[in-house]
Amino acid sequence: MRRFALLAASVVAVVVLGALAVWAQWGSGATADRARRADRVTLQTTLAGLTEQYMQFTFLSTKSAATAVDWHLQPGNPRDQAALGALVKASPLTSYGAAVVSLAGSTLTAYPSTAALPPATDPGYNALRADLLAGKPGLSNVMHVHGTDVVAFAVPITVANQPVALLVTFADIHTWPLQGYDARLNVGSRALSYVVDGTGTIAASTNPAELGKHLAALTHVDASKPSGFVSYHDAGATTELSYGSDGQGWTAVTAQPAATFSGALDRSRRLQSLALALLLSIVMLLLVVFHHKRQHALARLAEERLYDPLTGLGQRGVFELRVRAALARQKRHRQPMAVLFCDVDSFKEINDDHGHNTGDQLLVTIAKRISLAIRETDMVARFGGDEFAVIMEEANADEAARVAERIRRHVGAPLTLNGKELSPSVSVGVAVLTDGESTLDELLHEADMAMYEAKRGGAGHQLLTVTDHGDVAVPHQR
Repeated sequence: MRRFALLAASVVAVVVLGALAVWAQWGSGATADRARRADRVTLQTTLAGLTEQYMQFTFLSTKSAATAVDWHLQPGNPRDQAALGALVKASPLTSYGAAVVSLAGSTLTAYPSTAALPPATDPGYNALRADLLAGKPGLSNVMHVHGTDVVAFAVPITVANQPVALLVTFADIHTWPLQGYDARLNVGSRALSYVVDGTGTIAASTNPAELGKHLAALTHVDASKPSGFVSYHDAGATTELSYGSDGQGWTAVTAQPAATFSGALDRSRRLQSLALALLLSIVMLLLVVFHHKRQHALARLAEERLYDPLTGLGQRGVFELRVRAALARQKRHRQPMAVLFCDVDSFKEINDDHGHNTGDQLLVTIAKRISLAIRETDMVARFGGDEFAVIMEEANADEAARVAERIRRHVGAPLTLNGKELSPSVSVGVAVLTDGESTLDELLHEADMAMYEAKRGGAGHQLLTVTDHGDVAVPHQR
């Protein structure tokens, strides 16, 4: 019932704001110029209000997730990470990543969907911290990480009405719904619409190429006023600028050449009302079917991001999650573990000589053979192309070597595909972690390097490396 109450409240708020915008457009004063400016400021305030509603809806969605999960609040807890992963996959609002953060500011558990999350030292978090200290949900400024511009939303995780940690969710400004909404706005000929954060960085725009850049026109805005209208001259041209605060420290801005502002506004007022009504209808429809869309989005993400459509095996993201969980268990229990990288030998020649259809069938066969060669507790994933990876928990060097040898024997059995006799082989690189500690990247790198060393030894070779406190040895090679 709470979810439907939130939906109803959001729909009512959107309708009220839309009605105010339409009423303001047709209630202009006697003076044409003042009326046009007043209309634009009112419209800008309405657009800023819709932006605030979007932010509040995102906060409520994050808060709902924070209260729906029984968090363990332990560093690297696999259940917390699984809950974060489910949240990221299910929410189109904050689908870039999520993290559970202690009240001291250290990350307990994180789930990035595509890349690493911004570090805690990023200055973009300053605004978020200030909001939280003021007793409000936290909203960051735009942060740049690994070529992506993201925004963070934070709400407290409470136990007995006392905050014990923070749930922080992240949105990619290039793909979040606010950008899709802003990109469709048309408030006048040659007009550009922006949503900028507290530092003046563009977080949404009708021109996607400007996302993540600083909006220089903000220097003409009177920061002491929540909304307004200014004219400024630049490079011999006059620009009319309207702005409005969204209540979160962000600002909605529209810039339009003076020549098209005065000439087009009368004619476009009716079109604006129609476009706004259509936009509000779309927003309400999205709110009504949000739950249905979320379920379909979750299924699509599982299909497209988690599993390889050719072999049915998990892809790199699923494998890395399994390795992270294994590393956490290895750190606690000091049980050895191993990662195997398998690369199909001469796969390019098979594709060139026999065609891609035969190559695809060969990959499917090899995936099945590797799955049969490993233990029931192990996991195999396809890393793309002709590479496969296996994670083995509670496996020492001898056990890893035996499994690698079984993989080589299973894969090496001759077979016939499309009437062509083939004798496939794989080169296997093995990295074993004993009683030391290692990161995900280090362990995968060791296995990858071992596989390339095996490649240099000739087709069907196997190379085993043992990682212990960062040292690497090469016990044997086949």
